[in-house]
Amino acid sequence: MPVVQSCPDALEDEDLQRVWNEDYQALYDEPVFNPHETKEANAKQTALFEEFKVFSFAVAHVLVHQLPKPVDQWGIKPLQGFGAAGGEKFIVGQLFCKFARDDKGIYGSDELAIKMAKNEIRNVNAVMQLGVHSLHSSLMASHRIKGHVVITTAIMPISNRGDGHPPSLVYGSNDGAQTLRRSDDQMNDLVDRLAAQLGLAGHAVRGQAADVKLSVGADCEGHVSSEDGRYQYAVHMSLVCRDNADH
Repeated sequence: MPVVQSCPDALEDEDLQRVWNEDYQALYDEPVFNPHETKEANAKQTALFEEFKVFSFAVAHVLVHQLPKPVDQWGIKPLQGFGAAGGEKFIVGQLFCKFARDDKGIYGSDELAIKMAKNEIRNVNAVMQLGVHSLHSSLMASHRIKGHVVITTAIMPISNRGDGHPPSLVYGSNDGAQTLRRSDDQMNDLVDRLAAQLGLAGHAVRGQAADVKLSVGADCEGHVSSEDGRYQYAVHMSLVCRDNADH
């Protein structure tokens, strides 16, 4: 993971080491039986969201303010060969970060790329409000700083890009729908239930076998984590934050 050497005071080591996704999942692992426990659980959730918002903004702030420098002087280096859409991507501590911009000419403009990122947030909020049992996502925040939008996501324990762990992808596609997966019965059932509540019908994907149908977009990913056993849906729980300051 990149080491932030150029701004040691901007990002606390404790926050860089913190496993944000696990803290988030732990909120829902504890049973709640009465109004008092519900109130306490909600307070813990609010506190975690605020802490994540503050840290992810600090990370986004560093990423934006290193942009004017040559890339070889950046304190946080971009990832190479990591996805086709969107702008530069980074791993900072336990966060995956990306700029919402049209640097590859896919969307037509940076503003349309930003709208796409905002739609991801709206979509996941709709998904999470349904509360499909056993289907997990993670924390995510969108920050707008000096005209740039940075999307930050707590890293989930999934593996599908040759990182030495068994592939965890069991539903959807991570290569632009060149290959599709629908290989785990429980994940299939979870996503089908989700789609039914959203009024989405199963459909074939162009260029793939007609009998392999997905209930959501092909670029939505369903993973079964070998590390924690959770069914992870790679459209992430979101907080929307905005800062237009020129500092």
